[in-house]
Amino acid sequence: VEFEAVGFAHVDGMEVLADLNLRLEPAESVALVGATGSGKSTLVSLLAGLVPPTSGEVRIDGRATTTLGPEGVSGSVATVLQETFLFADTVRANLTLGHDVGDGELVAALDAAAASGFVAELDEGLDTVLGERGVTLSGGQRQRLAIARALLRRPAVLVLDDATSAVDPVIEAGILAVLRRPFDGDNQVDRPTLLVVAHRLATIRLADRVLFLDGGRIAASGAHDELLELDAYAALAQAYELASSDSTVGGQAGGYG
Repeated sequence: VEFEAVGFAHVDGMEVLADLNLRLEPAESVALVGATGSGKSTLVSLLAGLVPPTSGEVRIDGRATTTLGPEGVSGSVATVLQETFLFADTVRANLTLGHDVGDGELVAALDAAAASGFVAELDEGLDTVLGERGVTLSGGQRQRLAIARALLRRPAVLVLDDATSAVDPVIEAGILAVLRRPFDGDNQVDRPTLLVVAHRLATIRLADRVLFLDGGRIAASGAHDELLELDAYAALAQAYELASSDSTVGGQAGGYG
C-alpha cells in the first residue's frame, strides 16, 4: 500500500489531508492513531477506494485505486467498520454472502475472530437465523462475525476501523495476535497487511508500527514507546488510557459482547 503526495479536500474546499506519504509493507501490522478530525476515516475511505484523492495517488500492489475502482479495490482490501451490518439470515449466509465456502474455512475464520464459542452456543449454530441487523447478538459478537466475514475474502489488506470497540480488551488482544499470523483455512495463505484504527493503548502496542496522524499529515511513524517522546502523541496516548479505564469500568458493570 502506498500513499504518494495524497491530498483530500471537500467540495467546499476544506482540506482534510495534505501531502500524505506512507507505505505499508506486506504483512505489516500498523496502528493508525490521531485525534478526532485528524483525517483517519478519510484515509481509510481513500484506501478502500470509496473516494478519490484530490491530489496524489493511492496505490495497491502498484495500481492506483482510481483505476481499480471500488469493486477492484475490494478484491484486495477488506474494511471492517465499527458499525457492522448483518442480514436477517443465517450466520452461515452472513459469513459467506452467497459464495461457496467449506466448513473448514468457516471454522478457521470464526476461530481467528474469536467467534467460534458463541456461534456454537446458538440454537442452531451456523444455521441460526439472526434478527434484522443482527439485533439478537451483542455489539461485540456482531463485530467478531464481521471480522470473520472479512477474513473469508482472503484480503491482501485488512482494515479494522474501530472494529473491535465493543469487544472485551482481552479478547481483542487475542484476535489481533491471531491476525498477525497466516490465516489457516482450507489452504494456508500469507497473513494480510493489517491497518488498525486504534483507540486502546493495548491495541496500539501490538502493532509493528504506529502512524500518528495530526492535522491531515503523518506527524510521526515508529514504535509506540518512541513516539511517546512527542508531546502531542503523549497527550493523545494519555487521553486514550483514561478513556480505556473508564470503558473498562463500564464494561465490567454492563458486560462486553
